[in-house]
Amino acid sequence: MTKSFKILLSVSFSAFLFCSPVFSKTVITWWAEGSAVRDPDVIDIIENRFNAEHSDIELDIVFKEEVTETTRTALLSGTGPDIFESPGPSYIKMLQDAGFVQSLDKYDKQYGWKDKLLPWAYNSGMFDGEFYAFPKNYESMIYFYNKTLFEENGWSLPTNLTEYEALAEAIQAKGMYPFAYGAQGWQPTHEHLAGNYINTVAGPDNMYKALIGEKKWTDPEFVASLKLLKKHMDAGYWSGSLENYYALGWDDFNGQFANRDSAMMMIGSWGFNPTVSGFADKTDEWDWAPLPMLTPEGGTPNYQLAIGSTISINAASENADTAAYILDWVISNREQVLELTGRFNFGAWLLPLKYQEADFGDVDPRIKRFLMDFAKTTGEGNYGYTTWSFFAADPGVHIWKDMEVVWANDITVEEFLEDHQKLWDKARKKNNTLPIGDR
Repeated sequence: MTKSFKILLSVSFSAFLFCSPVFSKTVITWWAEGSAVRDPDVIDIIENRFNAEHSDIELDIVFKEEVTETTRTALLSGTGPDIFESPGPSYIKMLQDAGFVQSLDKYDKQYGWKDKLLPWAYNSGMFDGEFYAFPKNYESMIYFYNKTLFEENGWSLPTNLTEYEALAEAIQAKGMYPFAYGAQGWQPTHEHLAGNYINTVAGPDNMYKALIGEKKWTDPEFVASLKLLKKHMDAGYWSGSLENYYALGWDDFNGQFANRDSAMMMIGSWGFNPTVSGFADKTDEWDWAPLPMLTPEGGTPNYQLAIGSTISINAASENADTAAYILDWVISNREQVLELTGRFNFGAWLLPLKYQEADFGDVDPRIKRFLMDFAKTTGEGNYGYTTWSFFAADPGVHIWKDMEVVWANDITVEEFLEDHQKLWDKARKKNNTLPIGDR
């Protein structure tokens, strides 16, 4: 072998290595909501399996405890991950308005996402006629109750305001709290309660009219909703007092419910996971029910539509096509999706796909009952609205951030709703409202 040939061979081999897929692997970062500890189930089912199937792409899922603020800061600086999550459509709309979110329209058409998702969930990610936000999970506000306690005391599930208040008094007379709940670590918890009372007092029909601008948020039914919430907050319905409610975090109030300190817990369907875990070593039995309607305007028991988290692509990503491919890989295997959400007792990662009862297999019958009844009831058009999925950005923040001012008696409910209406007026003028499907 000549010296010149050896040199040529060396150069050719080096060029081969340089051009090899090993050295051109595309790395896609995904910032997910969670603690700094990598969730083993998400890593196992999504990251590890995807990477095992792809030699030219590497998916790196990074969990962020304050993912909303961390992501916003990164996007403002022109950096951030390829894929990121938000707590719901109201939040992602703010980022989309600022130009930080990649339109997914072409990928939607390429992969047929519209046909794979529940229609109302798909529509929640449509802004200005384009698809921007991929729903990570759907949820609704319900309440859990200690079935054993109810049977021991002869209590019945309330169906109206009179029964609701009487039950709360009976529970308090036994030295327990009607509901376990708290806002420590997540101040927007306030909007869960505000939304519950607007839906069950003013009712979904009135709420819909206010969302589309046919009614004012200052109308009497909305004033009555938040006044009743304040009355019940002052009465200590949630963990005994307003101060306790502010001080309790996730583990605290779930522990209250599991340990008989409270008889009920009004929370989203994400509460299935901690409830199943909390009662695992208890002899008490738990169950759940739809929220009771507190006035005739509330209508019949229904489920508030909600997207708990959204998934989007960074407008600044240099690998948007690859990121979209990963998103499609995630939702295209329905069995894998259900395996993942099943590990969370269907309280997280429940992608809003078009499921059938047979898909849920050997699932806890109480959870399966929710999943199937939610689909049936909402499919019949009987549903309400969550604030984090349907409120415009600024009103969506106001409904929880300034609620504490009302509860502190610094302003009245009427004054709060006057400010709230002004924010809606501004949002409509700027065309910053979220899409609301016909009712």
